[in-house]
Amino acid sequence: MTSLLTITDDRTTATFDPQTGGLLALDGPNTGLAPLAGGRPSLFVLEIPRGGDRTVVVETAAQTLTNVEREGDGALRLVWRDPVTSAGERLAGEIGVDARVRNGALRLSLSFHLDEGGVEAVRFPSLGGIRPVEGALELRGVDYSTGTRVSLLPVFDSNAPYWGTLYPDYASGNLRPELVGTPTSPFVVLASETGGVTVQPAARTLAFIGWRASLVPGFADSLRRTAAADAAVTLDAIHFPAGDGVGADLPEMAVVPFSGEWERGLDAYLPTQDPTRRSAASWLREPRSWLQVQLMSTEGEPRYDFDALVDIIEECAREGIGAIQIVGWNEGGQDGLVPQHRPAAKLGGEAGLRRALDRARELDVATVLYVKYVWVEKPGPLWDELEPFVSRDPNGQPYAQPGPVYHSSRKRYGINTPWYVPLCFGVEALRRRFADEVAEMAAWGADGILADESLYHGRALLCFADDHGHPVGASAFTWDAAFVEDIRAGLGDRADTFVIAAEGAYDDQFAHYDVSYFRSASPTHRPLGRQLRPDARIVTALTGFDDRSMVAQCLLYGYAMSLEPYNFKGRPGDMPATVSLARQADALRDRHLDRLWNGRLVVDHDVVALRPDGSVHDLLTVWEGDDGGRALVVANYGDEVLSLHLPGLGDAETDDLDGLRAPVSDGRVDVPARSATVVIPSLDSIGSL
Repeated sequence: MTSLLTITDDRTTATFDPQTGGLLALDGPNTGLAPLAGGRPSLFVLEIPRGGDRTVVVETAAQTLTNVEREGDGALRLVWRDPVTSAGERLAGEIGVDARVRNGALRLSLSFHLDEGGVEAVRFPSLGGIRPVEGALELRGVDYSTGTRVSLLPVFDSNAPYWGTLYPDYASGNLRPELVGTPTSPFVVLASETGGVTVQPAARTLAFIGWRASLVPGFADSLRRTAAADAAVTLDAIHFPAGDGVGADLPEMAVVPFSGEWERGLDAYLPTQDPTRRSAASWLREPRSWLQVQLMSTEGEPRYDFDALVDIIEECAREGIGAIQIVGWNEGGQDGLVPQHRPAAKLGGEAGLRRALDRARELDVATVLYVKYVWVEKPGPLWDELEPFVSRDPNGQPYAQPGPVYHSSRKRYGINTPWYVPLCFGVEALRRRFADEVAEMAAWGADGILADESLYHGRALLCFADDHGHPVGASAFTWDAAFVEDIRAGLGDRADTFVIAAEGAYDDQFAHYDVSYFRSASPTHRPLGRQLRPDARIVTALTGFDDRSMVAQCLLYGYAMSLEPYNFKGRPGDMPATVSLARQADALRDRHLDRLWNGRLVVDHDVVALRPDGSVHDLLTVWEGDDGGRALVVANYGDEVLSLHLPGLGDAETDDLDGLRAPVSDGRVDVPARSATVVIPSLDSIGSL
């Protein structure tokens, strides 16, 4: 075989090396990327420790392609029999890759069977030689509902532990291993200045797949972190097959070229999503600010007992705060004695908590109880009982990490911090236990729960326990949806109206949770979670005592406001200025309820706001109601009034926090300092592409 192997459709052509079977090029739209591989064909790397050497691999470039089967112009099956390791050993078995081009996407599936087993990880696809034709290259992804942005070329932002790697790389670390991988970041986009390529599972999956970008051969100038002249990026999607490593069929992967701004890289991912869940709880359809308040921490201080909670609830009602997240109400305080939640006796016990919940219902203040089910505390009173259900590593040891840090110096410096050990949600009896406990909270009168740290399982990406009833090495994320749905199933006639909220929901979780709470107080916040879920209920924290810019951010991106004076240790009267601003913002949203609160973000629009110097002002969003009516929100985080020109706006009026409306002339809009302005155009179709 000497001629190149190509598969093609009307948009994309993939070219494979006839000798090794490695991918050489992916041609299609103007991606701004040079041909792949850089002279070294790449496609897969199997990690297979041999003879005490854990670095042995089976790599595409070292193989000889055994067989090729064609299926028209658009598909190939590539087969390698008895592959050779990097140590020169020939292994009995077979590796197969199915490659097809469809709708402009290269789809790749890999299966393997090696008689002696032992495969621990598979990098597939492993795409080498990635570099822009000119300009910069970035990696884009999502974490904690926020867009991530990492420079790859000419400056490479390495986070690698350099003692354990050959090349600078960007990937997860072993303390937060879920950050750069699925399902937390279900795709990555390699973006040049004119286009790029998206890499993702071809269909939804809760398997853990790690993303890693490496700079090969490395830096020219390590202080400036600039790449060598001949450097290029290798992107690996790293799979961890369950079982003994004899064989596996990996999830089908998609490599999708695109042209234009990096957001065009999302076009490949959006069709794979499940719909966003919409709760039947009526109070979520009203613009309501929340208060988050901690009654007690793990240090056992009764900051507020349940009688004081009643006072705080009454204060919320007076100040127009319509929901309260109650934290640290349980024995052990916030994050203590997890995963069990019983009303703390020193705060007033169950009777005291019920009285507070009853009073909240009388005043129409929705109550959400904070819970944490991901961990069991060690040492702790539940360890012996729940130890059989913890997630275990390949050596049979529990995964673990330091527990919570609260107030005292000994906790702050980790001197007497208990360990948190992640529980395996694959144990059905454990999920039933949690569901029964939440049903009891609903019976007390709570309107919902917020499951803290529900977006991950600590250092447990996989569970290797052989007595949990699941495959050994299964993804710890596999049962995240079952955890929520089991709780909902146990709620009886309150299943549709009892709110189940998550912290920092990853994208797939928006199909199951009613609300996602997170923190977004950053001037560089990238609202990718909102872009992916234009109509989801998202709540963010406000901790400032005159938090005008955060109120503006919330109006801009449709976030509900969680008021948290003294890092949620205070009460509404501790931040009167911010509470007043939140009340004004909720009133503004109520005046445009169908668009700004119960509408959806319009992601594709052509509305542009220009600054006086002609530059584009990007703090602008477009919202649309069910009737097609639209509204614009423009924010200003600066300390001076910002005068903007919106070309093509036509007749419109503005509405501000102060409730004053003003006509718009010639598309000129003034946005107050550290605030936001709503623009109501006369043409509902404004911004339509």
